[in-house]
Amino acid sequence: MSIASDRMDSKLRVNMRLSVVEGLLAMPLVFFAMPGNFLLASMMTGAIGLKESVYGVIASLPAWANVVQLFALPWLTRRFSQKVICLVFSWIHLCCWVAVGYALPRIAMGGEWHSPLLIVGLFAVGALAFALVNVSWTSWVQEWLPTKGRGKYLGRRNRLLQISTVAFLVSSSWFLGYWKENAIFGFQMIIFVSVAMRAVSIVLQLRILPTKRVADERSSKLLDQFSSILKNTALIRFVVFGATFGFAANVMGPFFPVFYYKVLGMSVEEVARLAMLATTTGALMMPFWGRVCDKYGCRISLMVALSVWMGTGYLHQFARPDEVGILYLIWGIGGVAGSGFLFGSFSMILKLIPAEAKTAAISFNLAASSLSAAVAPILGGLLFSWVQARFQDQVGAFHVISLVHHSVVISTGILLLGIAEPKAATLTQAIGAMRPLRQLGTLMGVSFLANYSFFRKGEEEQSEEGERN
Repeated sequence: MSIASDRMDSKLRVNMRLSVVEGLLAMPLVFFAMPGNFLLASMMTGAIGLKESVYGVIASLPAWANVVQLFALPWLTRRFSQKVICLVFSWIHLCCWVAVGYALPRIAMGGEWHSPLLIVGLFAVGALAFALVNVSWTSWVQEWLPTKGRGKYLGRRNRLLQISTVAFLVSSSWFLGYWKENAIFGFQMIIFVSVAMRAVSIVLQLRILPTKRVADERSSKLLDQFSSILKNTALIRFVVFGATFGFAANVMGPFFPVFYYKVLGMSVEEVARLAMLATTTGALMMPFWGRVCDKYGCRISLMVALSVWMGTGYLHQFARPDEVGILYLIWGIGGVAGSGFLFGSFSMILKLIPAEAKTAAISFNLAASSLSAAVAPILGGLLFSWVQARFQDQVGAFHVISLVHHSVVISTGILLLGIAEPKAATLTQAIGAMRPLRQLGTLMGVSFLANYSFFRKGEEEQSEEGERN
């Protein structure tokens, strides 16, 4: 018995090391794939020369992909394991980015392949593959990572991924600044390096083996699972809030980096510094928000963080091409408040998801939140193009749009008042259940949340006691 236990412990230690290394190697491409991040915005609207309306469609693709996966994943789950789904679609996603890197000079403005339809189609396939990878990894990780020690391990892993993200931001922004006269080549090299690192990451994932027996969801009836979800009033109300917030935030949210580039005249390096500042302040304040959630509840944390986050955004009224210093204050405080909002969202959803319909609940939340968020960037792109063509005073137009944007987003907090919050969190398995908010965190500056997993204090000890019993 002890020999089998030693073998299992040895296998687990190997898996944990592999997961850390593969996560570090995957981070550059994972960040690039997030919608609305400043690198993608610069590449699309600057290097490739796409119209803002087309960029809005591309920014909405991951949200549409989340809707499609709601129907695709149950069909795949009945036929393949979560590991197979994750790895196969990881390779498909990788191939899409290989194609993007190779074709970049040809799909740029003036290139022989420059076609918005081709570019959108390529990114659509990549977005769908990425959505399936995220949800399947959510379930697969439970096959080898025991509940005991999970929070401590993922906390350490996430801190290392944060360092990897910051290192990527620093190096990529410096490289693009060095090759600013040939931005296409700069982006091409960054993509190829990111792809190579991700390829090694996937190979390492192949070596991860299961360490415990898990429930087989392939025989579960999908209708029974969704019936359980629809009976959960608090969960449905929170999903409605998430959908409303996602729509309001994504109409103009992905275009703030574009405003910075085209209206305020900022460089990629300057915007990268803003993102790194928000990443740092958000990560440092994460323990504080954990204590707030434990003491006052997730709903209070959400409302306070949302008010501070959007309230600070009103300071955009003082931003001008010759006065961009105020943005550092906005993003610094925004990183703190944004991390609190996203932390509260994760903690709340962990409380609300029913254990008997875990995968279905994750997919349902993704689809519902993403459906509204998918339409928003398309409308935002049309609005951005209209503003550029209509108004001479671009800075003044930016101020008005910013004022309306932050006012509408902060008003969605009213929906939180009607949500009954459970007293205790009972589910720690739903890693990645709030992917739309992870994506929003990326474009708002708190990019370290792209791979963050949350565990309430005490869950680990409770799980350990349950296993002993």
